[in-house]
Amino acid sequence: MSAPLTRCDRPGHVAPHFAPLRRPSDRGGRLARALTAHAARAGCTVLLTVENVEPWSSVTFTGSVVTLRLAAAPGNALSAWLKSLPEAEIPLGRDLIADIAAERIAGGRTLRVLLCLDAANG
Repeated sequence: MSAPLTRCDRPGHVAPHFAPLRRPSDRGGRLARALTAHAARAGCTVLLTVENVEPWSSVTFTGSVVTLRLAAAPGNALSAWLKSLPEAEIPLGRDLIADIAAERIAGGRTLRVLLCLDAANG
């Protein structure tokens, strides 16, 4: 005597396909959007564009060093926002900004951000 057919064994039934959850691969763009929103909440209008994303890892974490080009009108709001960034809590889900620094370059500024991935699970 054979075993009874399950729903998936019945003719014409297609088993549901569950794709694995994937993390967004565009870390730089997601970070730029989060920082732009953070600046807006501080009363500062900025435009951040991703210049470079380099892989980074330590013994306990993996992540990226993200370089963002900063365009903004000079003023007190920009100065205050840049000064507050190293201590700011910027929500990124499971990821964490471990370090952030504004650097002056020819023609403007960049932000260099050390982004630890899945830090909330580590």
